[in-house]
Amino acid sequence: MADRSKAEVVLRLFGVNLERQGRGFYVPLEMLAIARGVYLAHQENPEKFAGLLDGGADTAYRRTSHDLARRIATRARIVEGDEELSKAVELDSPETMATLHALFSSLLVEIPGRRSQPGWFGVHIYPFVGELIHYDAVERRIKQTDASSKNSDKKRKQASKVAAGINAPSIERYLFRDGGGWAYKVLRSDPDADRKEATRKGLADLVQDSGTPLGNLAKALSAHDFDYDEAPVEGTDEGITLHEDLSPWPDLLREGTRNIVTRIATVPRAKRTESLMHWIPYCLARHQLHLARTKLGATDQESILLDFGNEATPLRRESQKNLTGFCNDIVNAINVQAREMIDEAEGDEARKRRYERFTKEAGNAVASPRAFFSETLAAVGALNATVGRRHFTMKPPMLEGLVSATIPQGTEMEFDQFCELLYEKYGLVMENKVAAASPLAYEVDPSFLDHNGKAFREKLAAIGLLTQYSDATSMVRGEPR
Repeated sequence: MADRSKAEVVLRLFGVNLERQGRGFYVPLEMLAIARGVYLAHQENPEKFAGLLDGGADTAYRRTSHDLARRIATRARIVEGDEELSKAVELDSPETMATLHALFSSLLVEIPGRRSQPGWFGVHIYPFVGELIHYDAVERRIKQTDASSKNSDKKRKQASKVAAGINAPSIERYLFRDGGGWAYKVLRSDPDADRKEATRKGLADLVQDSGTPLGNLAKALSAHDFDYDEAPVEGTDEGITLHEDLSPWPDLLREGTRNIVTRIATVPRAKRTESLMHWIPYCLARHQLHLARTKLGATDQESILLDFGNEATPLRRESQKNLTGFCNDIVNAINVQAREMIDEAEGDEARKRRYERFTKEAGNAVASPRAFFSETLAAVGALNATVGRRHFTMKPPMLEGLVSATIPQGTEMEFDQFCELLYEKYGLVMENKVAAASPLAYEVDPSFLDHNGKAFREKLAAIGLLTQYSDATSMVRGEPR
């Protein structure tokens, strides 16, 4: 990132680079790309490269760009030309390309709030099977010097396919911003050996080759990508600080991820992946909020009021105020952090001037980290919308991920007990009994909370995670029957 002063302030406060560009689903996409790459590198050379979630100073992983599949999905130009393309795709019939376009365009990750269709490098394929998992990429200009004998075999091979001056795929970080690196470090540094091993086995089931027809097709196309790694790359997460002493969310992420990925026998791979895609960014956004409030001196757990109703009520207005207050907390924490770093830079006027922009409550300097929080929650369905009047809620995919992360495999829980657990673990408030234990008890009339609790119960039942019995007992479980 060009603005190093912003990187310094954000990294010091949150331990990881949290910017708007890497929001939402880019966090789990990056984490899964690292996990898949580690798995592939270890399979290639078990003695040289660490296995999935193994500890150590560095993590080596092999990156897949899937640039050919993504270009086909977006009908982007295949710069290599028909001769090269014909090595991967049968061109005798236009139906082949049309079918591949229809297939891969249907597998692209939806980014809520996106107003225009980006180039192929701005879209990513949903990682339903291991062979679909891929890293980030951009377009880079092919130089005349790339064909020089001084360059690597790969560079010369690429230069032979296209003319100099053409923009061609290049594997590198573009939309990923280390959020996935943070999540992978959290999992591989788990101090609970049994939990870590269970997570490793469950995660391996998601990132390894599936051997399915879709997986085989994806693997065949990736063999013809323009850019590829000649050898696994050495990645490091030394610059990432987990702040486990300040926030409960790294350990909550570990526990929830274990609960999600270990449901191999009861939940299809695609559903486990979807839950993980929602759970991981949710945890990072909540981690960001907790660290911000800690910086501001808050000692109590943040209470988040979830609105499950269909109309505007005082409860919804309170939830909207809830969100606005938390976004302000993130901005104020950045201001405080910047002022602390100015004090530390005594005598270094250049550094002081760089940090001064981040002491203001408004402006571009703080907009991106603040947007990471709100837009990440909106992307995964923890807010009602990406723009406009927003409040906290849980849309079905996010709610499924939350329940799967909270209730261990093979167990179920009475509804009231489940609501209490959501408050104890995550500070989530949605019904009157729970609200009575939180500061929100004095902000919303109990009748609205009672109605909201019934709406929450109905939503759980609608997605198959709650069963109501004749004795008025309602049981919540981590996966549909």
